[in-house]
Amino acid sequence: MRLIDGYILRRVLLPMLAAVGIAMAALLMQRLILLMDLFANRGVPFSLVLEMLGNLAPFYLGIALPAALFIGVLHAGSRLSSDSELDAMRAGGMSLLRLMLPVLALAAVLAVISGYLLGWLQPLTRYNYRALVHAVTDTQWDSAIERGAFFTGFGGKTIWVGDISEDGHTLTKVFVKEKGEDGHNIILTAERGDLLKQPDLELTLSLHNGARSETSANGDTIQSMTFTQLDLPLESIASQPYGPRGGKESELTLTELARYTVNTPDHLDQEDILAQLNERLVRSVSILFLPLLAFPIGISSRRTSKSLRMIVGVLFLISYYEVLQFGEAWVSKGRIGPALALWLPCGIFASCSLWLFWVAERRPGQDPLARIFDDVAALGRFFQRRLPDGLRGAGA
Repeated sequence: MRLIDGYILRRVLLPMLAAVGIAMAALLMQRLILLMDLFANRGVPFSLVLEMLGNLAPFYLGIALPAALFIGVLHAGSRLSSDSELDAMRAGGMSLLRLMLPVLALAAVLAVISGYLLGWLQPLTRYNYRALVHAVTDTQWDSAIERGAFFTGFGGKTIWVGDISEDGHTLTKVFVKEKGEDGHNIILTAERGDLLKQPDLELTLSLHNGARSETSANGDTIQSMTFTQLDLPLESIASQPYGPRGGKESELTLTELARYTVNTPDHLDQEDILAQLNERLVRSVSILFLPLLAFPIGISSRRTSKSLRMIVGVLFLISYYEVLQFGEAWVSKGRIGPALALWLPCGIFASCSLWLFWVAERRPGQDPLARIFDDVAALGRFFQRRLPDGLRGAGA
């Protein structure tokens, strides 16, 4: 039995891991394209962009794991059925429940992992991501810089620029005046200056083709030199600190949400806290029933294609999570309680999954989903017959 358990787990894990990889790559690539704007237009170091992307990974992983498990189990059930391996195992006296034990154990492990992701890791990384975005986009420099005007307050420096590029990071005709530690005056002029953001979010003004003059405190001596490039740190340009974690319900851990359901802080709303708490719990619990739904869909209706069963199953899963999202919105608005908006759909989902698995277990020859698959296939053939001949041939 251990060999069979390992074989079934491999059948599930390989497509599941492939689905996780594809989903994470697609989701992170989409976000990376948006974050590249910070890299290109704001001079943010690429290492910081990758750090921001890493803080989004737990959020996307929480989305990808349930879908990947569902696809993995559905694919395994379809392969075992189409290759007649499932028939051979059941003819040998093994029940469907016994065959599913390793998959159910895997679902329990993933439910715990999902609970940790949703309940603790995601709130922390969401806060870190928002703090990084704030530090990158909200700076004193962006609010103070202006063409042809003096501005001060940056480490005792007085800065004037003749012109600024559209992205705000290339300056021309730069003038900088500051006082040294012993009271002498330093004046810098340059044809061009580039604002560079360091990995620690400090700004450096890189001056090109300019001159540096230094006068004593009483003005008796003057020293002057020219330079091709000179880097001037602007430490005080860093953004104001981001607010403490917990300003939004999505930044609270599961234990904090449970505690705040009784003693809700003034800046938070109790309905939003109830919605967040119950939605995270429901999503974690739902993972336990995904194999019981996916496996019967995979082994049912041999007359229909495997791709059709995959599409119908994924659409059903998406619809369920859309219902949960809709229910969370209603709970947050105080229109309905979490028992009806979230836990009732979860109960219906669990009941349907258990019923389908029971039918597959007790009535091997009966397929409760055959009518659904046949209707979907007939609908597809109906539309295909009405396509032009060229498109019909391409679709075939």
